[in-house]
Amino acid sequence: MSPIARQQIREDLDLIERFGHSYRERFASAIEELNGAPTAQTGDQCLRLCVESVNMLLMLQDRMASALRELSGSQASSAERAIAA
Repeated sequence: MSPIARQQIREDLDLIERFGHSYRERFASAIEELNGAPTAQTGDQCLRLCVESVNMLLMLQDRMASALRELSGSQASSAERAIAA
């Protein structure tokens, strides 16, 4: 695997970690508000939070699929070189 691909995977993993931490905090706040005294805006805020998080999950899936494709291509190339030798 190329150094650039390794760096991209590290960056994607950092993004996933930041996303998880950030959205866990945001969902915890939303749950706390729902369990307390929800306002008229609570439902809209929760819906937006859910839509944002699903969008981010889909984007991360795309990036991970690309990374896995890169890995499988690199492994295939290594295997092909070994067979050819």
